[in-house]
Amino acid sequence: MGIVDKFGIQAKAYWFFWNGVDWLFPPECIGCGKEGAIICPECLHGMMRAELNSCIYCGVKLPKRGVCTRCGHIPHAIHELRYVAAYQGVMRTAIQRLKYERDLGVGLELAKMLAQIVQVTDWQIDLIMPVPLSEKRQAQRGYNQAALLAYPLSLQLHLPENTKGLVRVHETRSQVNLNFQERQENVQGAFCADPSIVKDKTILLVDDVFTTGATINAAAAALRESGSKRVYALTAAKALGRQVTIENAPAFDV
Repeated sequence: MGIVDKFGIQAKAYWFFWNGVDWLFPPECIGCGKEGAIICPECLHGMMRAELNSCIYCGVKLPKRGVCTRCGHIPHAIHELRYVAAYQGVMRTAIQRLKYERDLGVGLELAKMLAQIVQVTDWQIDLIMPVPLSEKRQAQRGYNQAALLAYPLSLQLHLPENTKGLVRVHETRSQVNLNFQERQENVQGAFCADPSIVKDKTILLVDDVFTTGATINAAAAALRESGSKRVYALTAAKALGRQVTIENAPAFDV
């Protein structure tokens, strides 16, 4: 069975299951409570969507898409980062439902939005990888919220997902309430990639939200050091007022 046939069958089964769930238990909008969709058109329209003309690393608005002055002086392991919307309002609620309640329906809706972004890029992706949690944190939570986005995204795009080629090898503190420098130090050397899986591959890293970009850049650095050709990053949300600038990062040609 070819890979396209495999993904087609998996995708059809996945959508059939969720269509059945929606028919039996009509969803309610997580923003306004209106019945009919997990995120209704009005609440979707109210999201602060990412600017198309923005910095490819931090998302700050620019006259045209490119690299902002600050990011231009800093080495990055990722080649480009995109996100759906600002981490506020309905998007914040969606992320919290996904992260703390394992809401698979929300994960599916966000994955559809992520897929729309990839479909308008020129990215040639070989593998989709969720940013991994440590073994301890995943055991405590029972799941990785990034994987709840990566799997349905892989079905949407008919691309393979891999959760073995990148692992978190060091337990780190929560990034919440850490300042920029602390975030960099907290995730330094936290990831390790398997060259037998990632070498010469173009990887799409997926996560729920980025703040300074420290975690995604550390994960991308591990992939690049293990021979990945390119690493793109995609998140559902971006925390407002934060730059994804990376100081003291490994230098990579992009």
